[in-house]
Amino acid sequence: MLQTTQAEDIISVKKHTPSIKSTITTTTTLSATLIYDDELNRLPKKIAKRVVTFQPRSSQLDRETLDSHQYPFRGFFTLFWIAMGFYIIQTGVKNFQSAGILLDLTFFRLFSQDALGLILSDVCMVGSMFFAVLLQKAIAHGWIRWRYTGMIIQHIFQVTFLFVPIYWTFFKGWPWVQSGFFVLHTISMLMKLHSYSFYNDEREEGEKQQILDQLKNKIEQVEGYLHSPTGNIRYPENVTLTNYIDFLLVPTLVYELGYPRTEKIRPWYLFEKILATFGTFFLLYVNTETYIIPVLPNVSTSIHNTMVQMLFPFMMNYLLIFYIIFECICNVFAELTCFADRNFYDDWWNSITWEEFARKWNKPVHHFLLRHVYQSSIESYKLSKRDAAFMTFFLSSLIHELVMVVVSKKIRMYLFFLQMSQLPLIWLSKLPAIKGNKWLGNAFFWFGLFLGPPMLGVLYCREVFASD
Repeated sequence: MLQTTQAEDIISVKKHTPSIKSTITTTTTLSATLIYDDELNRLPKKIAKRVVTFQPRSSQLDRETLDSHQYPFRGFFTLFWIAMGFYIIQTGVKNFQSAGILLDLTFFRLFSQDALGLILSDVCMVGSMFFAVLLQKAIAHGWIRWRYTGMIIQHIFQVTFLFVPIYWTFFKGWPWVQSGFFVLHTISMLMKLHSYSFYNDEREEGEKQQILDQLKNKIEQVEGYLHSPTGNIRYPENVTLTNYIDFLLVPTLVYELGYPRTEKIRPWYLFEKILATFGTFFLLYVNTETYIIPVLPNVSTSIHNTMVQMLFPFMMNYLLIFYIIFECICNVFAELTCFADRNFYDDWWNSITWEEFARKWNKPVHHFLLRHVYQSSIESYKLSKRDAAFMTFFLSSLIHELVMVVVSKKIRMYLFFLQMSQLPLIWLSKLPAIKGNKWLGNAFFWFGLFLGPPMLGVLYCREVFASD
């Protein structure tokens, strides 16, 4: 599907490239000095828009960030966790008074079912990804060509990689927790697989030589097309098991020859994030076990009454899931791999449009869709920006609905249509009455976020439990 991102991240700006002045020795090796913003205009638009985005950054809700920047609202962050502690105590007291137990284990028995089978299945899924290294080795050694043999093999493998795990969830009859985790992990690994393969395959294309020939008389400043931003690895030297394992572990879905790295692993920081992971998961468990599991399966309660009861529990879960994934787990893997760019999200809570929210709340997926769907749709299929944006939303909505099909074992398209409804909402948010009033736009965004998740939860759970 995606073929022409061969110039991806060719430009390494001041933060990544040391100042070097040399001549061009071959048509495939360019030596560089720094590229300044006004010089980018001289490059072809296709090249200039792809400046390397990875740089050393910390996440916005990281405790060290809050301390170092002296954020005026950092006290509310402390208040939130103290409130969560009292929330757990209050819940335990309530459960003990009503049922004689501190915490029900119904939800635990649900997600621990066939845990060994899930672990083995996940290991097999990840292990199959190393086929991509073998394919890249074959292409790098000239045993096969990417176009069209390698391309066909890659697409067949990607389709198989996605649908075999989906079939496996139905075959195993896993509950929704195991099915949801397995398919989400499969999809995230599929994005890594796609980015790795197409990033390297486009460097095998003869078309890259034409671009370098066109540029060699215009730019002496560029270094980064065949080299990583750090300058210590180049294609095809990167096609190794070590490099591939490193990419599988770093918390990004977009492959690069090199990433900015920290100098060392900080044991206390790692301990803090691991502790936060388990603590946040415990909060998530308590909230789900106490306020969601007892209500959602009850089909005798009216939909609007269930919705009202689910508003705050679902919002709490939404915030906790966001925090555990993007602040805790991503930072754990980043610290273990010395991955320096911790910008896994931006201030999505300040969004005034759904378009802004889509860009900010999940940066790894946003970067993948931007490079491998939006930009590639424009370049490979000559779509307009509007059509490429529609294609990106459409594909994202299909993937979201696919997850719900696996989880609920039914095709209902509720999430698909809710996702696609963001397009008219984006248009609506651009009206002067909303666009010119950030408070109104932000309130409109939070109103939709409060209603959307519990409505989907009620609709899908009604479908599942009503037929049982």
